[in-house]
Amino acid sequence: MQSRTPARKPLRVAGAALLGMALAASAWAEGAASTADGIDMPSTGALRAATCVTCHGAARPVPGSRIPRLAGMPADRIERAMRDYAAHAGTGELMGQIARGYDARTLALIAQWYAGLKPEAP
Repeated sequence: MQSRTPARKPLRVAGAALLGMALAASAWAEGAASTADGIDMPSTGALRAATCVTCHGAARPVPGSRIPRLAGMPADRIERAMRDYAAHAGTGELMGQIARGYDARTLALIAQWYAGLKPEAP
């Protein structure tokens, strides 16, 4: 018997990649700061949070996601959660692996950026 590979899998992968890029662009726009010549540049926190936005959204939630939204959450709560995830990274959970990849300064920038976002309705 031949095994069948779903023909839609490449479409789902491409769709997920496009969603991730759109959410990262949203994070950029929501964290943008204007330079002296009027060019919008993303804040450092927005740049660092681009990976987070794929699952957690920015001000707008990810459609249909049950993953907690971080927009408007107190920065210290986000930082504490990330430290806890990093401390338990050996459990095989995705967030633990992600959390171990950031230093304290980067976590603070991400947490401050999220804390400064005003959550939008789904």
